[in-house]
Amino acid sequence: QAVVSTQSTGELLREDVTEKKIYLATIEPRGVTLGHVFSVQKEDSHSTSNEQLLAHIDIGFGGRVAEDILYNGDKEKVTTGCAADMSNITRYARVLIEDNGYSKKQGLVRYSDCDIKNMETNRLIQDEMKELLNERYELTKKDMMKHKRQWERLTQYLQEYRTLTGEECRTIFNGGKPTRSPFEGLPSS
Repeated sequence: QAVVSTQSTGELLREDVTEKKIYLATIEPRGVTLGHVFSVQKEDSHSTSNEQLLAHIDIGFGGRVAEDILYNGDKEKVTTGCAADMSNITRYARVLIEDNGYSKKQGLVRYSDCDIKNMETNRLIQDEMKELLNERYELTKKDMMKHKRQWERLTQYLQEYRTLTGEECRTIFNGGKPTRSPFEGLPSS
């Protein structure tokens, strides 16, 4: 539950960059997930900026950071609940380094266009992806600690309400509380 609320917080913090807006956050199981944050695109977009890809990495790390904080860094207690996020994060990092020329060491190279990826190039790509992901993890952790009170409040309300609208998440994040009781249905929009 803390993982979902943390991801909600992460999305709230990065809404302006990702061009997405939270529609609904729930801790009710949905398919294979134990909870989910649903967001909608603010407007049609046919491309994604590096800034947006980095924001998606930060949001994806939200759940993992939450678990690390909750379990005081004990990696033995971290769950598989963030596995899909870790897969997406890795994919975004690969797109940045291989396709978008985000490599600090190799410069403006699109590796996917190379005829052959030798072992050395693969190692360079993997090393840069690890470096990028470690940097983003630390930035996300710092940001989440800065907003720890907000995600603790979101956790509290998600546990009580089970499902919150995006507007209710933003209200809670900004210090308010939902206008409905936990026993009422979701407001219609």
